[in-house]
Amino acid sequence: MTGLSDAEVSLSRLDPAMATLIKSNGHIERPARTDYFTSLVRSIVGQQISVKAAAKILERFETATSFDPETVAVLSDEHAKAIGLSGQKQRYVKDLADHFVRDSMIFDHLDTLSDEEVIVELTRVKGVGVWTAQMFLMFTLVRPDVFAPDDRGLQLAIKKLYGLPDVPQRSELEAIAAAWSPHRTTASWHLWQSLENEPA
Repeated sequence: MTGLSDAEVSLSRLDPAMATLIKSNGHIERPARTDYFTSLVRSIVGQQISVKAAAKILERFETATSFDPETVAVLSDEHAKAIGLSGQKQRYVKDLADHFVRDSMIFDHLDTLSDEEVIVELTRVKGVGVWTAQMFLMFTLVRPDVFAPDDRGLQLAIKKLYGLPDVPQRSELEAIAAAWSPHRTTASWHLWQSLENEPA
């Protein structure tokens, strides 16, 4: 177990299947991100589309806007459509940009809040649902014990990991993940890695 984090070592001891997965993946580390606007845009764009499709759209989006809120706020519908954003996601990212234009430090306090409080705060923004807030917790704030039972990638990875005939029900997924607490974020990173399908 050389080179693994304390969380990976703990997960390996808790769950033999997870131990095999972690051994196969090797150590995974995700540094906390400080650009909250970019993180939220990436998650909004990645909603309900494949990782590959999201990556292409985000590449065009970055070229067009440099993830600058003021540029995003005035992005024309035609330009947004050419980038690959649906009408709904155009509205979501522009609404988010408006929040940051009005107050660039609007979310700078999030790292002082509990996981539940972060979710409540973020989901007040149009287009930011619980899944997006969970991705923010896991990949931006790097909170250690977060699980997103509605994430399709995690559902498929759990099915694969345990050789299950079908994707478990939500309550079953949460019960499986509960055994990984307080390291559910690290477990999720390894599950996504097993599919090579990390969310945007």
